Amino acid sequence: MQRTFVGPFFSLAALSVAIVTLLSCSRSERFAGQWQGNAQTIQIQNASNATATVTIDFAPAAGQNGSGNVNISAVINASQPATSNGIDQAYQANIVATASISGRYAAEDKDYDDIILSLDPSTFSVNVDPDGVSFAQNAFTGAEQPMLDSLTTVTAERWRQYITPAVRDLFNSYTTIEDIEVHNNDILKFEIGHKDYVFNRTGVPD
Repeated sequence: MQRTFVGPFFSLAALSVAIVTLLSCSRSERFAGQWQGNAQTIQIQNASNATATVTIDFAPAAGQNGSGNVNISAVINASQPATSNGIDQAYQANIVATASISGRYAAEDKDYDDIILSLDPSTFSVNVDPDGVSFAQNAFTGAEQPMLDSLTTVTAERWRQYITPAVRDLFNSYTTIEDIEVHNNDILKFEIGHKDYVFNRTGVPD
C-alpha cells in the first residue's frame, strides 16, 4: 500500500504562515502608542507668532492588522501685541489652547509603512481656557480687576475663533502618513507631503 507522507510539509507550511503573521503583527503594531513632535510654527490670524506641539496616539484594533483607532491632539501657543478700548496703553496677549480630533487609521499596503487616517469631524474640538490667557507684566497697572477679567474672557473666545481653522487644517494634513520608520522603539520618523517629521514616544498602548 502506498502511503503519502504529508506531516512535515504541513508543519512547515503552518510554521511559515505563523512567521508571516507574526512579522505582519510586529510591523503593524510597531508604531502603536503615543508620540509627540517638536513645536512647529503655524499661521494663525492676527498672531505675531504661533506654534503647535502635536501628539498622536495609535491604538491598534485587536485582530485587525494595520488598523485601529487614532487620536491627534495639540497644544497651541500664540501671542499678539494689541490694544483694547478703555485701556490707554498697548498690551501683549499670550494664549495657550488645546485641540483634538479622533478617528481610525488603516495601512495602505502590506508593508505597513504608509497609513491613511479617517478623522471624524464631529470629534474636533478647540479649547482656550481663560486661565491660559496672560498679558504682559505691568501692562494693566491701575486697571481694575473686573475690567481685566472681562478682557480675559473676551480674548479667550476671540482666539478660539482664530485658532480653530488653523488647527483644523493642521490636523487634516495628517490624513496620509508615509514612509513610517521606528528607531529603537522610541523614535518615529515619517513623511507628510514630502516633509520629514520626527516624533518621540511618550506612552505605550494599554
